[in-house]
Amino acid sequence: MNTIWRIYKSEHALANTLSQELKISPLTAQVLINRGIRNMEEAEGFLNPKLSHLRDPLEIPDIDRAARRVLLAREKNEKVLVFGDYDVDGVTGTAILVHTLRFLGIPASYYIPHRYGEGYSLSLESVKRIAEAGVKLIITVDCGIASFIEVEEANALGMEVIVTDHHNLPENLPRAYARVNPKLISGTHPSKYLSGAGVAFKFAWALLRIAGIKDSQFLTSLLDLASLGTVSDVVPLTAENRVLAVRGLNLINERRRLGIKHLAEAASLYGKISVNHIYFGLAPRINAAGRLEHASKSVELLLTEDPAQAKTLANELNRINLRRQDIGSSIREEVFSQLSESYVSDNKMVVLSGENWHPGVIGIVASQVVDRYCRPTVLVGINEGVGRGSARSMDGINMYELLDSCRDLFLDFGGHEGAAGFEIKPENIPELKSRLREKVELAISAEDLRPQVVIDAELEPLKISMGLIKELEVLDPQGEGNPSPVFMSRNLYLANMRRVGAEGRHLKLKLSDGKINLDTIGFDLGGLADRLSYNDQYDIAYKLETNEWDGFEVAQLSLVDVREAKA
Repeated sequence: MNTIWRIYKSEHALANTLSQELKISPLTAQVLINRGIRNMEEAEGFLNPKLSHLRDPLEIPDIDRAARRVLLAREKNEKVLVFGDYDVDGVTGTAILVHTLRFLGIPASYYIPHRYGEGYSLSLESVKRIAEAGVKLIITVDCGIASFIEVEEANALGMEVIVTDHHNLPENLPRAYARVNPKLISGTHPSKYLSGAGVAFKFAWALLRIAGIKDSQFLTSLLDLASLGTVSDVVPLTAENRVLAVRGLNLINERRRLGIKHLAEAASLYGKISVNHIYFGLAPRINAAGRLEHASKSVELLLTEDPAQAKTLANELNRINLRRQDIGSSIREEVFSQLSESYVSDNKMVVLSGENWHPGVIGIVASQVVDRYCRPTVLVGINEGVGRGSARSMDGINMYELLDSCRDLFLDFGGHEGAAGFEIKPENIPELKSRLREKVELAISAEDLRPQVVIDAELEPLKISMGLIKELEVLDPQGEGNPSPVFMSRNLYLANMRRVGAEGRHLKLKLSDGKINLDTIGFDLGGLADRLSYNDQYDIAYKLETNEWDGFEVAQLSLVDVREAKA
């Protein structure tokens, strides 16, 4: 399957203007233009994100009403409970609000549902248990906006509910005391793209303001949690999310919060922590508890002020994550063994089910299938007579809409454009496969399924330097909405090639334009070796990075794709 290379149009005049005003290279300026930045004001906000760039939290509808209800609960000595989701976004958002409520003198408790026994968000059973404990006010985090029936039950049991959430709005909103969701803001607004932890941070801010507390030191101490949730939930790292991510990363690297400090040590992260370290180091460990056991362990890690407890919990999360990796490898092997060349060519969507596939791990495997085969993917694990599915999509294909058309088959369902989850009776799985196959035939073209590489600019090999790589760091943190820049160079000869790593999974190339040699590493691209020849010329797409060798940093190209040079 040929990959489509899409190259941004070069805007030389604007790039030169920004280059001179910002004192950066035209190449870096072009990357900024590609990210939608076209003037000095936008560039200043992007390159120097400040807390003052955050919008007033009271611009979110109902947030002042919600804050006043919380302060009334303090006056009346009511029991208050924070109900969070079990992923990193929900866990960090829960910790933000519990810290804030306790700071305000409210001895709040928290409740995280069990992923398998209770499922996502409020359930009727959890609402009854919470009522029996004497709780009068529930505050949800990263969930609740679709919990219409459950909120009705809470109301009937004499409780009031404040929903804080960031997910898309359902047709019928719950009749909660207050609904704090930035998606309710009319028109365009940067807060609409906040994560659940970002919404919790804004709510904490509103609570302090309405309480008349001007302790900015406490509020800014929550930024590490807001950053963890924002980065982990893969929301766009632009506008307000960029502010939270950058300022929070600075705080994470100060390692003031004991739980984060010890978790970083458990993950062997001793240097500067980056977005990638969160993606691949911290977040998987925080998520692992909710996937295999219970997410309360992760919440306790982020709440504790006891060094010994922090270290114990961090090491426990590390052990759970190792177990999660082992389970994931086993499921991955089983799933990939079913993906024959004929299956992939005959199906525009991967829909597979299996007995005893762990529901806390199949989402990760589904993402790996999407990455490998460029197909939206649904995996269903059947355990104890119930199917639990995880779905992952790709750019331009709305997974939520695809599955929503099959809602009548599900026992429970929720999600968004890129990912969704559901519960289903095993006997309904064949019908689900049939309907989705019929749906994607109409909704997805063969062109939609061709992998794409988006290239920021063409780069002459002689211009690649450590200085350029260091300058490009002004774009950090990179992620959703602000991807790592990809460059291309043309007409290169293959000087050396070898497969490296276990089973030759990776590819090391030395390429040359006749003047300079380029060292390139292609992770998980070992299979390309069979298609390359020393007799041909190639164009390459790559990311620029550094590699430490013998105590020195050298420039290295991280290969994204290779194609034969066009004559």
